[in-house]
Amino acid sequence: MEDPSRRIFLTVAVSLAVVWMGMLVWAAWLFSPKLVAFVSAPQVVPSNQNLERAPGVSVPGIQFFIYHSTLDDSFSELAKKFNLSEETLRSLNEYNNHNEPKPEHALLIPSRDGIFHVVRPGQDLADIAKAYETSLMAVLEANHKTNNSDLKPGEILYLPGAHYLSNRDVRWLALLSLTTQKTFMKPTTGRFADGFGERIDPINGKVRFHAGLDLAPGLGARVVAAQDGTVIWAGLQSGFGRLIILDHGNQLTTWYAHLEQILVKPRQIVKKGDLIGKVGSSGRTTGPHLHFEVRLNNKPQNPLLYLVP
Repeated sequence: MEDPSRRIFLTVAVSLAVVWMGMLVWAAWLFSPKLVAFVSAPQVVPSNQNLERAPGVSVPGIQFFIYHSTLDDSFSELAKKFNLSEETLRSLNEYNNHNEPKPEHALLIPSRDGIFHVVRPGQDLADIAKAYETSLMAVLEANHKTNNSDLKPGEILYLPGAHYLSNRDVRWLALLSLTTQKTFMKPTTGRFADGFGERIDPINGKVRFHAGLDLAPGLGARVVAAQDGTVIWAGLQSGFGRLIILDHGNQLTTWYAHLEQILVKPRQIVKKGDLIGKVGSSGRTTGPHLHFEVRLNNKPQNPLLYLVP
């Protein structure tokens, strides 16, 4: 007769083995999005399309080919031709502006479907992962990275589980703004009288969000352009008094408020450091100072993220 204790032992051992294997599979699925993405996105090697290998382009586990576009090519047709998504081709070739490929343009064709990002100066791995709403760990693993130390401008990243970003998406604009951060000069001299964020309003004593920095160099002090730009507003505006707004491209603007004098005109092009006005106390204010804002897509940003240290 079979020993009952032996049967119980075997049952327990098999059960534990099954549980252990299940936990390993679950952990791999949960903590390695790269594995999920690579399993779900098969390699597509377009060997019969007269393509050449792309030299110097490297992402672990992915091959890249060069295709020279023709006058009749569109991204939707190319996606069908190479069995890839249109978003894959647009993200890899930096055509997220809804345009079609230019004739005789060398396009990169990957062997795997997915979202790619071409790194620009000032962008780091955490910012990129956040913008595309994917896991930083997944990006690190998929690209064999450990940190930002070996990240180079122009490098292509494969982003497992990422969401495609058009050039109109505020998350894309935020990424672009990183390329210009820490290059804006302080628009006037003097101390920082008030900072960015929640504060007690000096006029009514209520808690209120302060959308910029206040600098107090004294009445009549010089105000200069913090960065190259175009004047899109130069006049009175409720609350701001005499106000100048400069457009720096990529939905980025700077605002200079409470001025005593405005020394520029709308549509005028200014260079970084050019004199544009004088500090005053016009508008809703308790005394002479410059209220300085940086806005991305018309949303106030902390100016300290942009000013040269």
